[in-house]
Amino acid sequence: MLLVVFQLAGPALAQAPDDPARDLDRIERQLNDPRLDDADFDRLRKAIEAQRDSITKLRATQRDEATAAQSLLDALGPAPAEGQPRESAAVAETRRQLTQRVQRAQDALKQADLGLVRVTALQEKLGAESREQFTRRLAYRGTSPLVPEFWGNALADLPAAWQEAMLGLAPEALPGRTTLIQSALVSGVVLLLGVPMVAWLRRKRGIHGNVIAPPDDQRNVAALIEWLRRAALPVVALWAAYAVVNANGWLDAGPFGVLVANLGYGLSLGLLTTGLANAALARRHPAWALLPLPGPEKQRLLRRVRGFALVALLGAPLAGLLAGPYAGAAGRDLVIGLTTLYFVGFAMAVADRGLWRPLQSNLRRLGVIWYAVIGIGILSLLALLLGYFTAGRFLASGMLLSLLALDTYLLLRIGCRDALKLAPPPPPLDLSDGQKPGSETARQLGSTGRFMAGLFIDMALLLGLIGALLLAWGMDTVTLGSYGLQLIYGITIGSVTLSLLNVMAAIVLLSLGVALTRFISGGLNARLEGQTQIDVGVRNSIVTGVSYLGYLLAGILAVATLGLDLSNLAIIAGALSVGIGFGLQNIVNNFVSGLILLIERPVKVGDWVVVGGKEGYVRRINVRSTELETFPRASVIIPNSELIASSVMNWTHRDKFGRIDIEIGLAYGSDVDKAEQVLLECVKSHPEILAYPPPYVVFRNFGESALNFAIRGHIANVERRMGVEGEIRKAIYKACLRNDISIPYRQTDVHLADLDRIEAMLRNLRDTRPPKAESGEGEK
Repeated sequence: MLLVVFQLAGPALAQAPDDPARDLDRIERQLNDPRLDDADFDRLRKAIEAQRDSITKLRATQRDEATAAQSLLDALGPAPAEGQPRESAAVAETRRQLTQRVQRAQDALKQADLGLVRVTALQEKLGAESREQFTRRLAYRGTSPLVPEFWGNALADLPAAWQEAMLGLAPEALPGRTTLIQSALVSGVVLLLGVPMVAWLRRKRGIHGNVIAPPDDQRNVAALIEWLRRAALPVVALWAAYAVVNANGWLDAGPFGVLVANLGYGLSLGLLTTGLANAALARRHPAWALLPLPGPEKQRLLRRVRGFALVALLGAPLAGLLAGPYAGAAGRDLVIGLTTLYFVGFAMAVADRGLWRPLQSNLRRLGVIWYAVIGIGILSLLALLLGYFTAGRFLASGMLLSLLALDTYLLLRIGCRDALKLAPPPPPLDLSDGQKPGSETARQLGSTGRFMAGLFIDMALLLGLIGALLLAWGMDTVTLGSYGLQLIYGITIGSVTLSLLNVMAAIVLLSLGVALTRFISGGLNARLEGQTQIDVGVRNSIVTGVSYLGYLLAGILAVATLGLDLSNLAIIAGALSVGIGFGLQNIVNNFVSGLILLIERPVKVGDWVVVGGKEGYVRRINVRSTELETFPRASVIIPNSELIASSVMNWTHRDKFGRIDIEIGLAYGSDVDKAEQVLLECVKSHPEILAYPPPYVVFRNFGESALNFAIRGHIANVERRMGVEGEIRKAIYKACLRNDISIPYRQTDVHLADLDRIEAMLRNLRDTRPPKAESGEGEK
């Protein structure tokens, strides 16, 4: 039975693939040839990339093969030890075959790893050779234009180069009808998909002439849409057609390939520059301009950009033909010098300080850009005059293309960022029973989605900017593609291989896991609140536990997607456990205490508690701490460990059933029986006082100046305790007034002894006093 399972589980002892070492040895021998040129370097780069792709696929296949065979071998269990009964011959044979299968796959995997190391070494060697050749080219010095012989030789070389290039453009060397039809179809598909989309974007977020003062975010998005319409969409359609022609092999060599490639470069440069200028200046709608230049300066800048774009369109194919292998050294140097003058002139014309003087108060960085352009332009012109034509063109083209790349990057970034701000938030999703998650959950989901979208846009644009700058400063497309593929396939650090795709996939999975967890927890909270009678604290514990579980699963899934071995992480965690025990013991203690609070629930959300002199409601139980809201609406953050280690008075632990306590003092001489009856009637008449347990009144004690009574009654909601007590006190005061029951004013009565005897003595003194003589008789 096990043999059948083994046969069905995978290929029967797949043979190890061919060793790729032979192809790598051949490439290494060719790299040692000192006669290599640019075409040879491009061919070797493509060959090395093909080997990388083949070895990477082989490595993945053998890893899967080893894993599958090892799992089957583990299912057999360990082999019998010495002295134990032997296993059957069939099981022993299966074990042997599986062991051989695992060994072959592991050997092939090691060979693949070795091949990847060799590929990396060959790429470094190829890069070093290419850089050395590039350095030699930059250091090449021809005849200076200041020497008269230069112009004679150059003007003699150009006609011959033109005639030879025209001979290479014979009809039989041109693409066939099928290739042209395919190119037209591909470009048509791009335009058919892109034009309606851009038109829809213009209607929604484009420039609207009736808006006099658009906000900054709407202005930025409108500029991005104009750039898409005028530059990006035509360039994509152009290079889609170029890719078809290139895939059919018409651009590998010869003047036609040079002509088409340079035509594509010139047309792309013209479209991108004019598209950026029109998007940033908004000629017909000044209120929507990103760069609010006055009318004359704006028209002057647009004329310069269009003029140089036309020169690029017409001059790039011609320059490519005349600077090819058909011309002599002087002719090529002349074409390179003219191209350098074009680049320098274009950059200086656009960076003219007279154009940008109206914006100096707002754009102070323009001065830095202007000085950089002037400095690099002067260096390029000096290099031309000294005969370093290649170095001069390198500086000038790098400067101009870098400015174009930075401008495009800034436009795309601000436009995409503001588009995310203007995007409407997603509506709350309906659950199966019609309930909806809370608005807070929907807001968090929307903010998380926008944050992740913005993060990916920034990463993509930054990588694009880096690639564009590398291309602008001399790196060829094949080398850049090689580095990009190496970044995508993965960089091996020790035993760990990190790749951009895995990192992006891990971020996406983590974000989706967090968003899905929040959505589920919000929906679960709404469901429990709407359909059940579960206590709010229990509901919070359930929702929090589900959230913790979802976050944990999302983290594990993201780590596994990165390709990290979880067992290694466990070893690292074990090694760090001592440090965690000392340095993070408070955090770990609070985290564990938080879990205990959620499980045992001595304190739950909504409870009325008293902790260390702080009294209020529990609003939130977090991983590390618990938030307590006091009655004056102040938030008190209490570590979870204090709630576990110290005494906590919880008014609503099991339920909200509670008792009121009212103390009152009545004046001495009051009718005690009548007072008890009046007080009991007051407490019984309150609608919130429960009949069971029955309320009662107790004559507590003889006070210093009052008879002390205590009133006890039970209510269903202890949170109403203070309100009920206040209402009963009011009723008691009114009842005492109606029934002539005195309540001491200061709760203190002063009693004077023998007051009657003193009053009688004062009366006798008044009666025995002789009458006062009248005034007239006294004078006589």
